[in-house]
Amino acid sequence: MRKISIILLFSLFAINALQAQINLEQKTVTVTGSAPLEKTIIKYRVKATLSMDQVYYADTRVENLDQLRKQYYQELKALNIDTSKFQEKEMEYFSLGYQRDGTILYYETDSKELAMKLLKTNLLGVQLQFQVKQNVSPDNNKVALNAALENAKAYAMELCKTINTDLGNIHAISSNANYNDDWTSYYADYQEQLTVNVVYSMN
Repeated sequence: MRKISIILLFSLFAINALQAQINLEQKTVTVTGSAPLEKTIIKYRVKATLSMDQVYYADTRVENLDQLRKQYYQELKALNIDTSKFQEKEMEYFSLGYQRDGTILYYETDSKELAMKLLKTNLLGVQLQFQVKQNVSPDNNKVALNAALENAKAYAMELCKTINTDLGNIHAISSNANYNDDWTSYYADYQEQLTVNVVYSMN
């Protein structure tokens, strides 16, 4: 019986020690900070989806994809656009589940004016999408990172005040990558944010 009691005593001591260690490890405050991230547009792209699905039931003389493509190119040539610069992605079109013939054409350019000109066509069976590729310079990333850290630190200090504790050093930090983006739809009123997750120790 005495042997069992000693074993139970040591077991309770081990549990208490473990709880004390966990409490020490949890003496941290975790916050998220954010700041505006300035991106620079480095290239423009117009995606043109040509689909016979859209013209099948319409009253039109376009009977097949070749005629639709020819009509679309004629409108672009009237705008002095070089149609030979289009890149065709036919398999991408079929992967989207369309029922009838069609294709997807991409036109890349460094000129926003030219990209906007490509959007001036209005042809049944042709759906247009304006896209951009953006870049974050190292300087802009550094500015946003420092601002996000200041934002996180200010919030962490406020949290520590509520429990009468002083903020310590950074214990861990992580952030989202924001250097280069793939092609994205363009929204002029959208402001990209850089976020950081910071774990501070508490004194």
